[in-house]
Amino acid sequence: MNIGIDVGGTSTRIAWSCPDGNVQVVTRPSASWRRGALLSDPGNATRLLEQIPDAAADLDAPLAVGASGCDTDEQCDTFAGWLSAHRRGPVAAHNDAELFGPAMGLGPAIAVVVGTGSIAVGRDHQGHLTKIGGYGWLLGDPGSAPGLVRQAVIAVAVAHDDGARPGPLALALQEHYGSADPVALAYAFTDDAEVTRWGSLCPIVFQAQDQGDPLAAAVINEGAAALARDVVRLRARGAQGTDVVLGGSVVTRQSSLRDAIVRELGEMAPELNVTVLCREPVEGALALARGLGTHATTRNTEEKPALRSNQ
Repeated sequence: MNIGIDVGGTSTRIAWSCPDGNVQVVTRPSASWRRGALLSDPGNATRLLEQIPDAAADLDAPLAVGASGCDTDEQCDTFAGWLSAHRRGPVAAHNDAELFGPAMGLGPAIAVVVGTGSIAVGRDHQGHLTKIGGYGWLLGDPGSAPGLVRQAVIAVAVAHDDGARPGPLALALQEHYGSADPVALAYAFTDDAEVTRWGSLCPIVFQAQDQGDPLAAAVINEGAAALARDVVRLRARGAQGTDVVLGGSVVTRQSSLRDAIVRELGEMAPELNVTVLCREPVEGALALARGLGTHATTRNTEEKPALRSNQ
């Protein structure tokens, strides 16, 4: 048996391989076990393991976890250590974006997440985790849902200062906020600063692009170019592999952003192969668990008491 877990901000997916070769998957709300930030409480590891169903309660089974909140080697090692304290088999912890490549059956790969946030993640030739971005919707996250909307409002304001008449993008945003002009829009948008509220306006940017608004197209293309530059910067820092896997709600749903990233990477780094994630990331965690064997990030061979399962 092998067990893989994908820990996201909203939900946690647990997959395990059965003796007959079939794979079972369950979903748990992350809020049901996580208290605060992932690494703020060692009890998070205990409660996460308690989410594993009785059918997969094999303490000797290899376990691989991809978790949002494991952003450095030290953080991955810490969380793996917490998990390993309750298991006998090999345990590994990764950043959740690192599940993309294994889920697609690839070797060393760079993962680019573009959803509520954005980040590019890889491993160097020594196996160290490297990442670019991931600094949040206020400071960065190019191409993400709130990031695109933030840049759209900035672009509308700059165009207004240049004397341009409002186009579909400006008019749609002004209508949403009941703003008479881009100046009022800027104030209303700033007062409404919250990640999900900004992110929910992302379709307005793509709809304006579909209506032929060059301002919206420029915002999308600039977001794609920033993400492509992040991949190039990540490779300059030693990230291995020539495969790039794009995943996340925005890039998988919006073909114009996806195509723009592929186009930008084709110009900046034509040797790269770009793939869009089309499988569940938890499949990548299960693939990593299969590959652990005796090469675990952390291994604990002492006898530990079995954890109580919630099922």
